[in-house]
Amino acid sequence: MSVEILDKLFGAVNNRDLEAYLGCFTPDAEYQAANIPAVHGHKEIQEFGAKMIPNFKKVLHNIKNSWQKGDTVVCELDLEYHRNDGKVVTVPCLDIIRLKDGKVKSLRAYLDATPAFM
Repeated sequence: MSVEILDKLFGAVNNRDLEAYLGCFTPDAEYQAANIPAVHGHKEIQEFGAKMIPNFKKVLHNIKNSWQKGDTVVCELDLEYHRNDGKVVTVPCLDIIRLKDGKVKSLRAYLDATPAFM
């Protein structure tokens, strides 16, 4: 299960497909990236994504390791930000994903994205 959800979730981001990304989440999901306040539900996750997409040509998720225990998936990865100015910035990340009925109920991404915006 962990590989399937990670492929869908990160594949949607890699393809800049916000609708496919939202389809990975439960309607009442919580999403928190770095030190940005959490957003809740499809509408807020969509609004967050719509603000982020224009900042980068693409963002790639390069998975190093992932583990699943019950409905919790932990994923160690590198985020590769392809900025609009042509610069590529890679930062380490750890995601903790809680699933419900095969969809993301909670996603917390632990990273320092500051270099991607500098």
